Amino acid sequence: MLWCFTHWVRLYAKVKSTKTITKARLHTISTLTSLSLQCNTNVTVTADGGQLSNDAGLVLFQEFLHRINFRQLANQCLKLPDQRRFWKASMIDIFLEKLLLDVAGYLHDSSANDWQRDPVLAATLGSSRLVSQPSLSRFFKRLEDADLDDFRKLIWQVAALAFRLSGQSRFVLDIDSTHCDTFGNQERSAFNAHYMAYGYHPQVVFDQESGLLLDALMRPGNEYTGKEADKFVETTFSRLSALPQSTSVIIRGDSGFAAPKFYEMCDTHGVDFLVRLKANSKLGKLAETALVDCPPKYEESKCVYHEFKYQAASWGKARRVIVCSTHTADELVPWNHAFVVTSLASEAPETLFKTYRQRGNAENQIKELKCGFGFDKTDSSTFARNTARALITGIAYNLVQLFKQLFVSEDRRSTISSLRFSLFHIAGRITWHARRVVIHLASNYVYKNWFSRLMDEVHQLAT
Repeated sequence: MLWCFTHWVRLYAKVKSTKTITKARLHTISTLTSLSLQCNTNVTVTADGGQLSNDAGLVLFQEFLHRINFRQLANQCLKLPDQRRFWKASMIDIFLEKLLLDVAGYLHDSSANDWQRDPVLAATLGSSRLVSQPSLSRFFKRLEDADLDDFRKLIWQVAALAFRLSGQSRFVLDIDSTHCDTFGNQERSAFNAHYMAYGYHPQVVFDQESGLLLDALMRPGNEYTGKEADKFVETTFSRLSALPQSTSVIIRGDSGFAAPKFYEMCDTHGVDFLVRLKANSKLGKLAETALVDCPPKYEESKCVYHEFKYQAASWGKARRVIVCSTHTADELVPWNHAFVVTSLASEAPETLFKTYRQRGNAENQIKELKCGFGFDKTDSSTFARNTARALITGIAYNLVQLFKQLFVSEDRRSTISSLRFSLFHIAGRITWHARRVVIHLASNYVYKNWFSRLMDEVHQLAT
């Protein structure tokens, strides 16, 4: 008995000594990170402010997710596998934390280690629902191929909710591909000659009016831009036709999507299309023949819109091709021709070219998806996990787009960076009063009136 008592006394002393050393080390680290300002040597900056949050404004977005019943929607779409015997945070909890990390702009999993101790998030989400970086890594490791389809379904469900709330019935879709860099021997990474880099080459389709992502498909880097694009858009066409409101749909694509199977898929679903054609000798001759009676003057710039019927050898029927022929002053080349094949029969060529050129906005949406949310981040070694990361960022992107559509009418083109700066990254602290928790935002928060108004609008949202 005496030996046992002595053993426990020694063990307690060892633990207490370890805690003391740890506290001393933390104090040393805190002291070492103190910085004196050169502009004012009387001011010192340290990182020991205590239980403060840098993301207190995220309660606005959390309240928005609550009002649209997003957790319920996620549970309906996602069948996340979970064979764990002991756990505190469910797979949905971990998914929601990763989603909020993307919205807040913390694109590295290691950010979860600090977030786990954030007082505001712990108060609003529950401390047991916040996990660290290893738990996030295990979350992605447990995902299966079927879960990737579920993530794509959830991307659409958020978009469908937006369309139901807005009553939108006219859709102009933009299909495109983009590049995601990979590093090392990552699974299914391949060299893309267009981008001159190794990576993945996903296809994406957006709605122009709302800016919403309707679908995304991750592919190896050496896949051609428009490969099997007809199969990719078929699901989106079917989903749009199933909306409660009657819809009219136009889809636009560059020359990488100029394929007879793509046109036929559009015809099958009653979708009109505008697709750029690569110039060839036959198209050039037809365009030159149409302009034989109006030669350009060398010293004057000129633009002529016209059209003709054309059937390539691989096409099942002749289709309408509209042409923009331009001559630049003082150039020896008489005409430069741009060709677009379309199923739209009544609109004038000039009007259709204006519509087609607006597809350039899709580049801005891709940029926002990649730079704002990390769609192109490939932190995992396997293709499936990198795909899951990209699709979760797509869900986060759509939720922010829906938030802007409903509440940020002042400038719907505002980026996620401006929202983070104005609404989400706000200093705050927590106080407890009986059973109530109070979140105190910074008193000198510049946008506090806007924040308050948005919170009222979120509370009044009818879904």
